[in-house]
Amino acid sequence: MLKIRWIVILLSVLIFSCKDLEKTKSVHFVVKNPEQGAKMSQKVTLETDPKFIGWSVENHVSEWVEKEDGSMALEVMVALEPGTETSLTLVPEESNTPDLAHAELSVRTNGKWEEREYKAQGFDFTPVTTFESPEQLTDHSYYLRYEGPGWENDLIGYRLYLDWRNAIDVFVKTDSELVLDQVGLDGYDSYHELADWGGDALKVGKSLGVGALGRVSGDAIMHFQHVENTRWDLDKNTKLQAGFTINYAGWRSAAEADDEVDVSTEYEIVARDPSSSIKVSLSRPIEGLVTGLVKHKGTEDIRLNLGNWSVIGTWGKQNLLAPDAQLGMALFYQNDQVEKVSTSSIEHLLHFKSLKEFEYLIFATWPGHPKGPQNQTEFEAQLNEKLRALAAPAYVVYQ
Repeated sequence: MLKIRWIVILLSVLIFSCKDLEKTKSVHFVVKNPEQGAKMSQKVTLETDPKFIGWSVENHVSEWVEKEDGSMALEVMVALEPGTETSLTLVPEESNTPDLAHAELSVRTNGKWEEREYKAQGFDFTPVTTFESPEQLTDHSYYLRYEGPGWENDLIGYRLYLDWRNAIDVFVKTDSELVLDQVGLDGYDSYHELADWGGDALKVGKSLGVGALGRVSGDAIMHFQHVENTRWDLDKNTKLQAGFTINYAGWRSAAEADDEVDVSTEYEIVARDPSSSIKVSLSRPIEGLVTGLVKHKGTEDIRLNLGNWSVIGTWGKQNLLAPDAQLGMALFYQNDQVEKVSTSSIEHLLHFKSLKEFEYLIFATWPGHPKGPQNQTEFEAQLNEKLRALAAPAYVVYQ
């Protein structure tokens, strides 16, 4: 389950004079946003008495989720001006929160493998919750719908090539509806054209796309050409968040290299935020792990930082859906986890320190969404907002 250490707010259980739950009409608590905080929407997690399971936060989207230890927590989206606070009310009503996040992987059926290509008469796919890549799976095998897992929220979508390329692509959207379960049902080309819902906007080429993991080997950046086993598992798919994990066993920098390592990458996306967090865990620390941001001609580079957080981004005509279409992309990272930032002929690279665990975020947006930036200035403002949310999150005022 992919997480970037989202804000966990511990709500002290209030002592009520009424002993019976039926007599409790509401529960109040306060959330405050620091002066240095962001006005963008943030997810906060309330750990409260299990007797309130099924209640919701009045006038806010919220949902109950099961944590890893089996306990339940109430999660809510809150947007506050910096330096302000709000009183939220927990009421005994079911939430009417719409679906605002989704993750999926679908496998093609009713066909057969012919060497490294899966051939079938039509395009029938079955969604799965767990998947192990067959040995013959490669690029353009026509076996996975849009070639790998996809994940989205109300603002943006992403997909990852679940083969040796292991690159991340961007699905831009024109509105807030969830659409990925309908994408690619008619083949492997339609989503490359601008549709009513949006489309595949990024030319990845030989790069890591936006935020995929790679490995330095000499002068080259290796993807996942040499890996013994790849497994995908759906972790969560609720109304406000979606996530999955990919486990790579026996990843080597070259076929005969004696440097194998097991890698786990956890992806998560949350409603009302165009970023997606990525948490990486390794069986042992190694040198040379990188992530990348594809570089296209005619784009502007952006670098910002706040506290321990930094971002490298690009803005410009790097959107495949139209000759003059704009696209903004970025990588957020923690300074104490990154050795250096470099630039190759095709991409910007973050070089991670030799750690067993690290985490970062990817970010993409475009002017075609009602809430998207219309120019570079607005894009940079979004990046600064996200930096503030990471560096100075909202918190509970204990009373």
